[in-house]
Amino acid sequence: MIVYLFVDESGDPGNIAPDGSNSKLYAELALQVSRDKMGRFCEHITNWRYIRGIFKEVKTLPGGKDLARFLGPIVRLQQEGLIKCSCVYLDKRCYTGPYLKATPYRDANPLRFRNFIHRQLFEFHFSCYPPSNDDIEIVFDRFEMSKDTIENLDSYLRNNRNLPNFKYITHADSVYCEALQLTGQLVNAVQNLKLGELNSEAKAMLEHLPIKDITLV
Repeated sequence: MIVYLFVDESGDPGNIAPDGSNSKLYAELALQVSRDKMGRFCEHITNWRYIRGIFKEVKTLPGGKDLARFLGPIVRLQQEGLIKCSCVYLDKRCYTGPYLKATPYRDANPLRFRNFIHRQLFEFHFSCYPPSNDDIEIVFDRFEMSKDTIENLDSYLRNNRNLPNFKYITHADSVYCEALQLTGQLVNAVQNLKLGELNSEAKAMLEHLPIKDITLV
């Protein structure tokens, strides 16, 4: 059976600019759902759009009390094992890993930094949810990804011995992929959590998600 793994990020893959215009935190989230559970997963997305009267691409988080109403069903799906979410994040101000900041040995490289964080995310995700014999399809948001960038990432992931053999590595536009839009909202919620910008109710809900700080890698 096919297992889908939707991946999105919050923040930008560049170091903090002198004027502070770049994000302080960078986070990536993986949302896994098997093909036979897609119906329940899509039901939440459909209900949310219908109740709130939303008919366009959604990437931003709901505000106020709507945030808890949005997160509640997703957290229940996670608790019931119908979806499997994990997230990694880092504080750029203290990050000790490669590619974000220039060193005497290498230049900063946003592409390699992003790929490296993808690897950290997948290694953490599969340590939380060991892969079975199911076929795995990764689905990335291809926003601002060139053909060369896509091929570079594909090669990087397929040649990593610490990761399972992925059947497909797909790149979609979130404008037509509802699951990517929801994944993007979730990773934004985690970033806001770590920035101290969520209310207590939303914080309590996100405690059920496996989240790893990879600032000191």
